[in-house]
Amino acid sequence: MSTKPYSLDLRERVIKYLESGKTQLSATKVFCLNPSTVSRWWLRYKREGNCLARKRLGARSKLDKRALESYIILNPDARLKDLSKKYEVSNWTISYWLKEMGYSYKKKPSPMWKRARKNENSMRKQ
Repeated sequence: MSTKPYSLDLRERVIKYLESGKTQLSATKVFCLNPSTVSRWWLRYKREGNCLARKRLGARSKLDKRALESYIILNPDARLKDLSKKYEVSNWTISYWLKEMGYSYKKKPSPMWKRARKNENSMRKQ
């Protein structure tokens, strides 16, 4: 299912069709559109003089990405839990935006004594 707005060319053809004296119902059949779509376009054309698609703004993010990035630069060891409390969003949101900004979670290398113990255990098994 597409969520893109219909093309301006189609909108203009429908308006020309309606201006020629045809009914909205016949326009819906000819152009295979929903009757409410044709009605909205026609009303907007009569009211505003055009049938352009409106801007789709969407939801505004609670998180200021620039502030988050500058905070991460100043505090590279910050945890997701701390960041989510500071910016009042979920851990998932912080994780998502950090990935979008190009940051990734890197495990610190294990300490030398743990590596040595692992090597000893692997040698004993043989």
